[in-house]
Amino acid sequence: MMNFWKLLRMQFEFVRQFWIGPPVYVWLPRRKPWKAISKEVNATQIISFCVAFLEYGELKMEQIYRQVEQNIDNLVVNQVGWSNTATAEQLESARNGILLIPFYDKTVPQEWFENLVGKRVLCLAGAGGLQGPILAAAGAKVTVVDLSDKMLEKDREIARHENLHMEIIKGNMCDLSMLEEGSFDLILNPPSLMYVPDPVEVFRECARVLKPGGELIVMAPTPVNYLCDFVEDENGGYYKAVHKMPYDSREFDDSGWVEYGHTMETYLGGLIRSGFVITGYTECQMEDITELQFMVRAKRV
Repeated sequence: MMNFWKLLRMQFEFVRQFWIGPPVYVWLPRRKPWKAISKEVNATQIISFCVAFLEYGELKMEQIYRQVEQNIDNLVVNQVGWSNTATAEQLESARNGILLIPFYDKTVPQEWFENLVGKRVLCLAGAGGLQGPILAAAGAKVTVVDLSDKMLEKDREIARHENLHMEIIKGNMCDLSMLEEGSFDLILNPPSLMYVPDPVEVFRECARVLKPGGELIVMAPTPVNYLCDFVEDENGGYYKAVHKMPYDSREFDDSGWVEYGHTMETYLGGLIRSGFVITGYTECQMEDITELQFMVRAKRV
C-alpha cells in the first residue's frame, strides 16, 4: 500500500530544495532530503501520487464549473436583466452595418468593429441570444461557446426566429481545444471572467484560436466591485472596504455562488503576457458606486 504521507513529504522536499528560491528556502524547516525519502518508495508509487494529485485538482475545477453552470442557468430561469435577447431594432441596425452591442448602459465603440461580413467571430462565454445574433445579423460567421445550456438555447431560439446561422457549442472558455488554431478574426467576451479562477488561461486560449492580427474584446468588472461590503447602521448604511484582491466569493458565501475578483494587473498584464497589444480601453460607472466595469480591446501579435 502506498505510504501517502511519505510521498507527500517527498513532494514537499522536492519543491523546497529545487523550486523555491533562496529567500524562501531559509524559512522552511529542515527535513530529510527528498532523495533519501525517494529511496523508501518506488517509481510506480511516485507516479501514482502525482496522477492522483493532478486528478484531484481537475476534479475540483470540474465541480467549480458545474456550480457556475448551475448558477447561470438559475439566473436565466429567474429572468435577470442581463439575460435579455437581441431586439428587432438591434438586429435591423446590425444588418445595416451599425452594431449596437450593449456594454451596460453604453455600447461597444463602433470603431472597434471593422467590416464583419464573412469574418469568423467567436462569441466566448457569450450565449444568451444577444451578442451572437447581432454579430450574425451583421454578416459575420459566428461561433458561440458557453457553459450554460439555458443561455445557449436562447441563441438557438433567436437563430430560428430570425433565420440566422450560428455554430453553437457547449464548452468551457478555459479549454477551446474543440476550435482550430488561428481560425478567428474577432473574439467578443462579454462579462464572464469573474467566473474563472485564472483569466490568463482564457487569454492564452484566445491567442491560440485567433489569427495573427485578430482582435479580442473583453468586458469585465474592475476590482472596485469586490473591495467593499455594505454595512447597515441607523442612517441607512455605508460601504466599507474590507476585501483584498484576488477575491473568492466562496470564502464569504456558503450559498453556492462562485465568483472571483481579479486585479487589473491580472487582466491587462495577463493580456500582454499572452501575446496581445492593448489598442482600446473604456469604463462604465454604474449607479451603485461600487460597480465599475471596464472593456478592453487587444490585438494578437
